[in-house]
Parts: sequence; structure tokens; C-alpha cells
Amino acid sequence: MKILVVDDREENLYFLQALLGGSGHNVHSCLNGEEALSYLQYENVDLVISDILMPVIDGFQLCRKIKANERTAFIPVIFYTATYTGPQDEELAMKVGASRFIIKPCEPSFMLQEVEAVYAEACQRKVSAVVSIPASEEEVFKLYSERLVRKLEQKMLELEKEVVAREETEKVLASSEKRYRQLYNSIRDAILVTDVNRQIIDWNPAFEAMTGYKADDILGKNTRIIYESDQDYEKMGKVIAELSGTETSLECLNFRRSDGKIFIGESSVFCLRSDEDPLVGYICLIRDITERINAEKQKRELEEQLYHSKKMESLGLLAGGIAHDFNNLLSVILGYSEIMISRSNQDDKRSDFANEIYQAGLRARGLTRQLLAFSRKQVLEMRLVDVNSVIDGFKSLLSRVIGEDIKLDVKLSEKPLPIRADSGQIEQVLMNLAVNARDAMPKGGLLSIEISLVDFDSACAQQVSDLAAGSYALISVRDSGAGIDKQTLSRIFEPFFTTKGRENGTGLGLATSYGIVKQHGGSIWAYSDVGTGTIFHVYLPLSKEVEVTIVEPASELPPAFAATVMVVEDDKAVLGLVCEVLTRSGYFVIESSDPIEAVERAAAFKDPIHLIISDLVMPEMRGPEVCAKVRELHPETAVIYMSGYPENNLASKDSSPMGFVFLQKPVTVKTLLEKCRLALQKSDRFRSLAR
Repeated sequence: MKILVVDDREENLYFLQALLGGSGHNVHSCLNGEEALSYLQYENVDLVISDILMPVIDGFQLCRKIKANERTAFIPVIFYTATYTGPQDEELAMKVGASRFIIKPCEPSFMLQEVEAVYAEACQRKVSAVVSIPASEEEVFKLYSERLVRKLEQKMLELEKEVVAREETEKVLASSEKRYRQLYNSIRDAILVTDVNRQIIDWNPAFEAMTGYKADDILGKNTRIIYESDQDYEKMGKVIAELSGTETSLECLNFRRSDGKIFIGESSVFCLRSDEDPLVGYICLIRDITERINAEKQKRELEEQLYHSKKMESLGLLAGGIAHDFNNLLSVILGYSEIMISRSNQDDKRSDFANEIYQAGLRARGLTRQLLAFSRKQVLEMRLVDVNSVIDGFKSLLSRVIGEDIKLDVKLSEKPLPIRADSGQIEQVLMNLAVNARDAMPKGGLLSIEISLVDFDSACAQQVSDLAAGSYALISVRDSGAGIDKQTLSRIFEPFFTTKGRENGTGLGLATSYGIVKQHGGSIWAYSDVGTGTIFHVYLPLSKEVEVTIVEPASELPPAFAATVMVVEDDKAVLGLVCEVLTRSGYFVIESSDPIEAVERAAAFKDPIHLIISDLVMPEMRGPEVCAKVRELHPETAVIYMSGYPENNLASKDSSPMGFVFLQKPVTVKTLLEKCRLALQKSDRFRSLAR
């Protein structure tokens, strides 16, 4: 069957062509009635399917003209329309000669069924030669006018609704566009939009702020200009090439700002597609993570500092314990060797042997003092001093130590920097650092020492893990030597760690310096790398005192007196030495290695006990507790505490008798007797008895 379809909408024509053509019919289409009439002048068709409202000639007029022409009067016409206003539409259609009036949309099967039925009816009319008589012109015109007005009214209504709907849609789109643009412009991450060739076509304000590029700099340019190197650009190119669908990729790359500065960016890339889904470009989000990376690096460094501090603290406790035990042993070695020297003939070989033992003991005592310095348990003579004065007065000695081939450059602070310190110990720190610097510059170089004031608030103090907020004197000691690798740098403050070999160093120099600075409430850190030299930063807390304390020289001790002395020491070797020395010097000695037994003996002793010498730390009862119990029984008793630890190891919780004298181990004969005389000198009770 050859069918002519007339409709001004392409989608309607496409539907009918597909439906009828797919059912085996030959279909031709026209956009309006005028085109259809022209076509029918030269072509024969079996059926016409027409819309009603069309430009130029509408469906009613088309049907009227087809039926008015003898050549086309037998062609059946089906109206297929969406403008249905009532039964009068169908009545008019029948009066102008239409065979069917079908309302859009309809089921495809129904349309095919009606087409077949109308065609069969048309064939039957041809056989019977029966032609329907159209209604009168006047009647048709009247109905046509009414229907046309109605349809136009309906069409106008539909158009008005479409206009309103379109306006609403445009408002929604405008609002959506505004929100999108606000969101686009307010995102803190940089957004870059490119075409498929990676040419820049759009960006947000954050991109300009992050990179410094403006429209004239980048519009239409290739994204190569925002990367630090070709490698970063090509890496992103490979990522883009592997993207598909809704996938995204996250990469860390180096980007270049317009001023040439480099920053690390975290970049995400998405495919940009049109409504029809073809790829039209890419959207790239860039986040500057430089601060995050620096913060993570700083956190790692602080964690390393904390780990290092805790490790050094543990080593300090170990070193202090070792030094305490060594002091007991050295007390015996030094004491008995001193006695042997005093009793031997100077020409006797045994005197030489005893002297060698004594000198070795003194050297061992020096090592234990270094261990005590590292463990922060040595005795310090703290005074208020100016850091500038200490270093200025010590630089001449430093010059001789480092040699003529190393230049010493000292820069003092413009203002005095008062600290509470043991000047000798601070000089020891400088000496240790200078010796290490000299060894790091065997061919000569520069050693610079600079003193400055630094103020740390709570935030800055976090950069050095073991410093509190406050003001510090900073001593910077820098050399131009070969530098230190990171692995060695992490161990330089450990006791006995050295890279110089056993014959050239003990490995206690920097460990001692570390302990001295810590005991002064400060911090010491080293910064170095191979080939860059080394710098040590020594931080010492400033004192709020304004006047330097003047230490008066000690007065000469009086001669020894006959007195009763109680000695309480749990180390029997040390106990034997002390009792031997005191007995040989004319003292009456009551000895005990057990604190409880000592109290019992004091209770049983009816005569005065003029002096008690007690070890500070003993099992069952501490020295202060023993002395307190003895003084309850003998109020006249003076007190000497003896320990391998310093005087400041006396805890505040100990009920220590007032006016005690402290005896630092290892004990020598001379020091022991001097401390006894000093303690007895302070005792008013003994002085009255001596008179």
C-alpha cells in the first residue's frame, strides 16, 4: 500500500514512517497540505494520513480539496491529531470526507488496524462505485470556522502554558546556573577546565589565587605551563589517557606558579562529557598540599626528637647508676692507695705502684664525673653569669685548642644575657664542641660562635620538643667541616659512641655536653649533612635575676678534734675504708652496715655521738631517716651525707636534719677528713665540748 503522511512535526513523520514502513507499506511524507496537494497531482496514493493544524493549508482544507477533485476523491483520509476539542471535531472531519478521526497518541497496533480497515472500506466503495456525498459548503464552512476558532483557542492556551513552563524552566536554569557559579567560584581548590587537547578554556578564582595566572596568561594555552617539568606534564597525560566513564584519578605533582615558585599539588581529573556523551574535555581539581607536607615533616622531626630525648633519658639513668656503683669502687681504690702512699717510703717500689693505682683511680673518677654529667647528676656551682662574659673570657683558650689553621669567629650579643649556670661546665661544653669541630677540619677551616637572644612562645617551643616557652640565650657553634651523615647524627649524644676510634676518644665529650646543658634546664641540638658542615644550637634559659651572686672564698678549716663518729654504709668495702681513715686520724668510730642496727647502737650508746656519716641510699631505710632517728636520741649529732649522687638527689620528702654536710663519692682521705672537720666546726655543741 502506498501511503501519504502529512504533518508539520518531524518526530510525528518519523514515527509513522517507521511504523508503516516497518509493516511493508510504501510511505511518502509532506510537511503541510500545500505540499501534499502538489504531490497528489503527479502521484497516486492509496491512503492519506494527515494532521489537522498545519501551516499554509490545514488538514480540513486538504481533505476538502482531495474529495472535491474527481481524480483523488476515492482516496481515503485519516485524521491523526492531538488537538481534540470535542465531538464536533470528529463531526466536521466526517462532513469534509474523512474516513477516520484518531487522537494522538495511540497504540501502534491500533493505527495499523485502522489503516487496514480504512483501505478495505475504500476498496469496497470502488467495487460498488458508491461515493459519499460531502456536506454542503455552507454547513462545512460554519463547522470549520467554529472548529478552527476552538482549535486556535486551544492552541493558544497550550502555547501560553508552554511559555509559562519555559519561563519557569528558564528561572530554574538561571537559579541553578547562579548556584553553580557561586559554588564554582567559592571552592577553595583550584578548578581548571580544558578541551580534549588539554587547552585551557575555563578556571575558577581559586586557580588564579593559587597560581597567579590571569586570563591573558592562560586562556587557550596548553596546560604544560602550570607544571614544573615535562615529566609531571607527561605523567598527567598518561593518567588522562587511561580515564574512562566516571573514573577519576588522584596524583601528587609539582606545579609552577606564574612567578616561578614551585608548590606540591594533589590533583584529581574527571572527564567532561556533553548530553550526547561524547568526550569534550577534562576538569582538573588542584589542592596545594605544601603546608600539609611540611606539617607532616615537622611532626616526624618532632617525633624523632621526642624519641631521641627519651632514649637519652634512659641512657642517662643507666649512666647515673653505673657512675654511682663505680664511685663506691673508686672510693675504696683511691682511699686505700692514698693510705699506702702515706705509709710507704718514697724510695720504696710499692710507693710507686700505689701512686699509679691512685692516679688511675683519679682518671676513672674523671670518667664517672662525665657519666654523671651526662646523666645530669653532677654537683654544679650555680651562679648568675652573663653568657657573653663566659664565652669572651674563654675564647683565647679555645683559639689555642683548635690551632692556628682554624679561624675562630666569635659574635657576642649586643645585650647582656644573664643565666644561672656553672661557668666551668659551660666552658666544658664549648671545649667539647670546639675539639670535635677541630677534628672535623683537619685541613683547617672556620669555627664561628654566635650568641643571640631567642624568645619562644608555646607554638615556637614545639619546634624543639624539650623546651618550654620562654626566653633563651642561644649559643650557635658552626664549623665548615665535612659534616655528619643522618645515621651518625642520630647517635652523637650517646655515651661511648665515637667515630674517632678507641685511641682517639672515649665517646663521652658530646654525651657530657648533653647532660650539662640538660642539667642547666636547656637543650642542645645538632644540624648537619655530609659536605655542609655542622652547627650545634645550645639553648640556656635566661634568668630574671638582675645581680650576679658573688661567692665568698671558704675560710680555712680548723684542726681535727677528738670526737665520736658513727658511720652507716651498706657497702662494706667503703665502710671499712672510712672507718680505717677516721680511726687512724684519732676519731672514735661506731660502724654499722645496717641502718636498723645503727639506730639500735645509737640508742645503746650513752655518751655523745658528735657526728654521723651516712650513705644517702640504703636498703630498708634511707640515710635522712636514719640520721633523724639518731638525732632524736643524740641531738648534738652533726650530719654528713655520703653518696655517689649529688646533693640535689635529696628529695624534699626526706626529713633531713638542718645544716648537713655533703660528701661526694668517690671518697679520698683528704676530702673525708676535711668534710668531718667542717661538719664538726658547724656543731655548736661540739665546739663547747672541745673548749
